[in-house]
Amino acid sequence: MMKSHFWLVTFFAIVSLNFTDPSKKSAPEKVKQVFEATRNIETLKYELIRSERINGSYVENHFSIKIHRRPYKIYLKELAPNTGVEVLYPHPLDEKKALVNPNGFPWVNLKLDPNGELMRKDQHHTILEGGYDYVVSVMEYLFYKHKDGISELLNDHGTGNLNGQPCEIISMVNPNFTYNDHVVKRGESISSIALKNRLNEYMIYEKNKGVSIFGQVKEGDIIQLPSDYAAKMVLFIDQKRQIPLKLEVYDEQGLFEKYEFRNVEINPQLSEEEFSDGYTAYSF
Repeated sequence: MMKSHFWLVTFFAIVSLNFTDPSKKSAPEKVKQVFEATRNIETLKYELIRSERINGSYVENHFSIKIHRRPYKIYLKELAPNTGVEVLYPHPLDEKKALVNPNGFPWVNLKLDPNGELMRKDQHHTILEGGYDYVVSVMEYLFYKHKDGISELLNDHGTGNLNGQPCEIISMVNPNFTYNDHVVKRGESISSIALKNRLNEYMIYEKNKGVSIFGQVKEGDIIQLPSDYAAKMVLFIDQKRQIPLKLEVYDEQGLFEKYEFRNVEINPQLSEEEFSDGYTAYSF
């Protein structure tokens, strides 16, 4: 009887192994699929709903965007609330600047620095961080930084539906998120520190009230840096295409920023004219 029981258990164990769903992937595997899917993108066309916490309140914008990845080119048109504002980068006559149609005062096109005061005012990121590359680079860095414990940080929340699109929902929670003192070294700026450590630059400014977003830090200054990009990130992944549909970023206070990608077209045919100020559909 014991022998029969043993073979019965063995049989069901083998059957269980043979019929394990091969499509069932772990949370790290699902995120790595996003890395692969976005790596093959050359052009993008999408709408972006952006919500960012600025001075304690959430500011929301709705954009229509076209991107050519290599070399990097972007056309952006704001749909709300500043309807009709257009941005083209690079500027046709200066590859380090952007061409801006303010669709209002001063009623002329402007040539502006993407990292300058006018283009950075009340927003977390620059126009140079459009598309998926910035999001993916942050996630890839976190995978490398936490490579020995990434499975413990990631949570699979199963499937959901976002604007009619089936999606996978994965969160990354860092229970040890905190802020640490950093002594500024010679030649460092907030931007260079954020880039080197893959931190959210605006989060650094928000934590260090004495440093304005366009102010300078000097050697020997002590500032507080977040220990990671965020305390929590929630990624909504298109089930079919494995691309991000929405990203939510949290700090210790709650929601810090949220980006929703709608009507995404991958590798659409975009002509050279669509990245020029002479394109007939634009109002430069």
